[in-house]
Amino acid sequence: MSAALASEFQGRLLTPGDEDYDRQRTVWNAMVDRRPAVIAVCSSTRDVVRAVNAARAEGLPLSVRGGGHSVSGHALRDGGLAIDLSGMRRVTVHADRGRVDAEGGCLLADLDRATAPHGLAVPAGTVSETGLGGLALGGGTGWLTRSYGLTCDNIDSCEVVLADGRVVETCSVTRPDLFWALRGGGGNFGVVTRFTFRAHRFGPDMRVAVSLYRPEEAPEALAAYSALAPGLPRTIGWHASLKKRLPPYPFVPADRVGDPGLLLIAMWLGEADDPAATRLRQLTRVGKPYAQEDVVLPFAGGVQRLMDAEFPDGRRYYTKETHLRALEPEAVAAITRFWSDMPMDGEIVLLLLGGALRDVPEGESAFSRRGSPWWLQLLLHWQDPRCDRLYAQQAREAVGRLGASRAPGAYLNMRNADEDGDVGTLVEAYGGPGKYARLRAVKALYDPDNVFRTNWNISPAGPGGTAGDGGDPA
Repeated sequence: MSAALASEFQGRLLTPGDEDYDRQRTVWNAMVDRRPAVIAVCSSTRDVVRAVNAARAEGLPLSVRGGGHSVSGHALRDGGLAIDLSGMRRVTVHADRGRVDAEGGCLLADLDRATAPHGLAVPAGTVSETGLGGLALGGGTGWLTRSYGLTCDNIDSCEVVLADGRVVETCSVTRPDLFWALRGGGGNFGVVTRFTFRAHRFGPDMRVAVSLYRPEEAPEALAAYSALAPGLPRTIGWHASLKKRLPPYPFVPADRVGDPGLLLIAMWLGEADDPAATRLRQLTRVGKPYAQEDVVLPFAGGVQRLMDAEFPDGRRYYTKETHLRALEPEAVAAITRFWSDMPMDGEIVLLLLGGALRDVPEGESAFSRRGSPWWLQLLLHWQDPRCDRLYAQQAREAVGRLGASRAPGAYLNMRNADEDGDVGTLVEAYGGPGKYARLRAVKALYDPDNVFRTNWNISPAGPGGTAGDGGDPA
């Protein structure tokens, strides 16, 4: 660690042996166990500048940690300098303008806690301990997506520390190339120290209608779901969750907690007391549910935290996802078969896409493949490290068996560490060769030396560069 950094830095600098070092290098996914040479817990944008300059001057590989909640573990790197933004979690709400400033280290819970008292919400993810920065830069899907778009679609502007230490502002009119790339291009272009988001009138409550099914009833229910869901208005979000163990949700009967079960969860994405919200009740009647509930829950403190207990820190997480052209019977059979046989914990989620997600033209942001009607997610976890290789292989095979039902598209935020060398799916995650080439050109302008390479790396355009050639294993 340079003397200059140590003398100027206002946050905390942690090295191996320091009291808080092990706690600060621990991330959500227990598969990730890395030991940076320095963890720079920043308290301000100036601290981030100092850390970037120090890493570049000393030749230390740089990584950036927001919430530390990714499966890939790119927040940390062995022997590197980790910029830790956990000391930068301030949120300022400008209710009169419908704008929210959020520092780069915010968690989703910080954002929700600040916006809810104003009757506002920013579309974000589904686990409140997720880091806002990583979510937003990779896209950001959640319960409000069908009405209000992705998290990245609601970015109004950003403050960014570039690889050369400059601090710049970017928006649709100022450095529009950088603004385009940040919205779906991940952490390749700099450290975002402040986001300004557009917020929407929503809450404080959400109406939710749920139907529950035993495993043997799931195929019939999913068939009805697949037929009805595509015709729904964007004011309704409806997803299927095939749980290995039903959690103690407020709408799950106590005697069913811990059992396998299918949940069909319909959400009204408008005012909870809107008379039109009663349409949700019709959706609970599909198939043969053994329980039905129509409830009103607090949005920020309830719905947004509903899944937190299911995905705590310290388990071994693995995710697989794919877009689907249609929920055909063969696909439903493959999904339910894996669900009934899977040895690990977790869930399989089917999300209805469409709505506001499709309002943004494909070329308007780096986020790609907005046209698919369905999105399948395998959210899996276990405790025993001896199971890592087998369980990951089973997850990959389960998605592979969907065959012709799969549609183009890959989600950056759900890539696993074992995909670091998979150039083909990386380029697909960035929208294909054409969009990837455009991202490489932006990378060459703002980070020509690939300082920010501990990520799903975009190599700078230039002689001899190829997809992913700048990304070291992380």
